[in-house]
Amino acid sequence: MQQSFTGQSVTEQELITIAVVDQQLQAYNARDIVAFAATYHDDIEIFTLSGGRQYQGKAKLIEQYGAKFTSLKYLCATSIKRIVQGQYLVDHELAESASEDVNCIDRSVKVIAAYEVEAGLIRRVTFMG
Repeated sequence: MQQSFTGQSVTEQELITIAVVDQQLQAYNARDIVAFAATYHDDIEIFTLSGGRQYQGKAKLIEQYGAKFTSLKYLCATSIKRIVQGQYLVDHELAESASEDVNCIDRSVKVIAAYEVEAGLIRRVTFMG
């Protein structure tokens, strides 16, 4: 089955890929570590383009992001531009955060995130920028 996504034909796999990445972004923005971790494969691998693999495994992901979710008052990541093909999705994202006051954003960065989805879960992420 194919559906339309911004004028393009989208496969069932692409719909699954889009859905899990969107769920992950919603959980990130809500600072909900349980919902966030649920979108990831147990053997998740996190990479940076320039630094290689940063860590592997859901326990380490929960440790890294759990601390971030707890320490910040506000987090919001939005997709500026998206490309999807099969189990791969590349987002150009704007990520903003506030450490002291939810009404005072003190960090704003643009990043490219490349996601690979396997069996309906995010298996690999590579961050660029």
